[in-house]
Amino acid sequence: MKLFTLVLLTISLFSYHAVAGMSNKARFIPLLKTKLGNYEVTSSNSGLCINSRLQFNNANDPEQGFSLGKEILFNSLHNGTRTIEQPNYCFITSTLRYKTDGLENSLRMSRCDNPIHEKSIKQSITFLTDNRLKYTLDNPSVECEFIKVAD
Repeated sequence: MKLFTLVLLTISLFSYHAVAGMSNKARFIPLLKTKLGNYEVTSSNSGLCINSRLQFNNANDPEQGFSLGKEILFNSLHNGTRTIEQPNYCFITSTLRYKTDGLENSLRMSRCDNPIHEKSIKQSITFLTDNRLKYTLDNPSVECEFIKVAD
C-alpha cells in the first residue's frame, strides 16, 4: 500500500511539473509561435485589455520580444536576469521566468536622481488551452483572458 501511495504521489508531482514547470527560452519561442494570431477579450478588469494580435516585435528575430496589441509588451527575450541603462533611468532590471505554459516578467526601474521613484512591476502571460490565454499585471492590478479567433 505504501508503494502504491508513493507511486501515485510521484505521478501527481511529475504531472504538475510537466504542465506548469520551468522551461527555457529555446522551448518558449516555438511554443509562442504556435499561439500567434488574433485574440478577443473574454474577461477583463481593465481598459488595457482589448481585442489584439499576438505577434513578435520582429518576425525575423523572435528574441526581440512579442506584444499583444500596443499596450501589452514583452521586450527582449533573454535568459535569466539582465540590467541595462536607459535614458532618464539609472537602470532597468528585467527578470524572465519561462514556463511550459507561459512567461513571467519582473521589471525594476530605478532613477538615479531620486531613488524614491523606483518602481517594480510583474506581468505574465499564461497559455490556458490551445486557443485561450491569460495576461496579468500586478501594479496596477490587471487580469484579462483572451480567446484566439480566425485570422
